[in-house]
Amino acid sequence: MGNSTDLESRGSGGTTAGEAGNPSPVTGDRELETRGAERGAGKTVANRAAPSAGSNGDETMRSAPSISRRIEPPAITTTATTRPAGQKADAQVKKSVAREYFESAVVTFVMALFGMTFIVQAVKVPTGSMKNTIFIGDHLLVNKFLFGPEDGIKLPILPDRGIRRGDVIVFKFPGDPQVNYVKRVIGLPGDTVEYKSESNRVYINGQELPEHRVWAAPQLHEDGSPLSVTSDDGTPPGAWYTVYYQPDEGYSGRGEFAVGQPYRVPLKGDPIAQKIKDSPALRKIYDRDGDGLYDADQYFCMGDNRDNSEDSRFWGTVPRNVVVGRAMFVYWSVAPGDGPADILSRTRWSRTGRFIK
Repeated sequence: MGNSTDLESRGSGGTTAGEAGNPSPVTGDRELETRGAERGAGKTVANRAAPSAGSNGDETMRSAPSISRRIEPPAITTTATTRPAGQKADAQVKKSVAREYFESAVVTFVMALFGMTFIVQAVKVPTGSMKNTIFIGDHLLVNKFLFGPEDGIKLPILPDRGIRRGDVIVFKFPGDPQVNYVKRVIGLPGDTVEYKSESNRVYINGQELPEHRVWAAPQLHEDGSPLSVTSDDGTPPGAWYTVYYQPDEGYSGRGEFAVGQPYRVPLKGDPIAQKIKDSPALRKIYDRDGDGLYDADQYFCMGDNRDNSEDSRFWGTVPRNVVVGRAMFVYWSVAPGDGPADILSRTRWSRTGRFIK
């Protein structure tokens, strides 16, 4: 206490810095703090107040208010690009109308080519072998990727599956690969198919195939009108498509089949039939490598117009490698006619967008 009082007394006595010649310790501290504040050091200066006259010499220490410094954010300046005198602004390139049409046509052509090569294909049906499911003059869109690659490798990016019984498929006719046929799959590879014409029933591996059978009035093959149903045998459990039969007098080829009954549908690697061996054209379809074995799995297909359809009962099976795809829906249908003059009146508008099942 004695030392502290001594320091305070020296700083508050009647002797000033000028009189003593040397500043007191307290006075020196104040000068240093004041100088630091003036230099902008940002420090807090503590000032000590002197006691009033007549006091007992005790000095009260008080803290001076803090001195804060506000830092302003840096100013953002933009630099404008000055174009030299006489220089013109860049002219905007404007395409001509002809060029825009040309580019649009090229893009459309490329997309259509890609789609028709890998995704869908348009086909026209010229015969009535699939009536009344498909009419003469129906234009179909065929799903080409649904069945996946021929080798059976699954592609995770595409929703593919194998060929199923009952699928309506489009394929290249083995007797003339330039012609597309459309039929319904009845027998799968390895199945034993038996068609009994006297009862109009199909058996797969000894079991009757459930089909909705109806009878229709006799009709010429080239007739473009739909079949006229005369009677219905009813829909058995499990049947999801309809097949049509005509009276015996309207069909002369009933029972005259080229394949044996019952008939086992060949698998890939099975020995080829003798008639294929004897035909160089058929060997190019069924046995391209010439080893005497089927190159691909086979499918037994028939038309829904059973008494007016040339199908697997007469010319054999359909190889997997000639299947184009599954018929999806009718995008346009026009009845047979003599020219484009009345094409609008011949268009079957009610069939547009009809799905094939």
